[in-house]
Amino acid sequence: MSRYCKLPRPLMAAAMLLLASGCAPTERAAAPEPGGEQAGAWYQIYFEAGDAHVRDKAGLIIGSAARLAAKERPSRLTVIGRTDRIGAAPANMALSRRRADAVRDALIAAGVPASSIATTWTGEVRPRAAPGTDDQGDRVVDITVLRSPPG
Repeated sequence: MSRYCKLPRPLMAAAMLLLASGCAPTERAAAPEPGGEQAGAWYQIYFEAGDAHVRDKAGLIIGSAARLAAKERPSRLTVIGRTDRIGAAPANMALSRRRADAVRDALIAAGVPASSIATTWTGEVRPRAAPGTDDQGDRVVDITVLRSPPG
């Protein structure tokens, strides 16, 4: 029998950022500055298996993240793409990158400056779902809004 620990969202987001520190960054965005403080927001956009298309329902989430980023200026956003374990690892790595890039592009279209978005992807390397369970939680892109440190 396994037990799961439920963590508050801000603590979970901070843990996800620590886990993501070893992810491959894109060439287009710099990593967030050390010491960034979470602005109280961690968003998730879910995807269908094998798909990287940002659905219309995700527009509300994108809009909320963009509004918070504008309100909390200066701010940085982290975007982390993930996949489930279905398919080959190299294909899943590419899929998680396409998902992260699609969400980044949607944030830019919603008014978030591209220079404030750090985009990474993990493929199936850091799955959340336990083996043998529904992998929907792994077909996701996480968005975290951070306040940039003063200075």
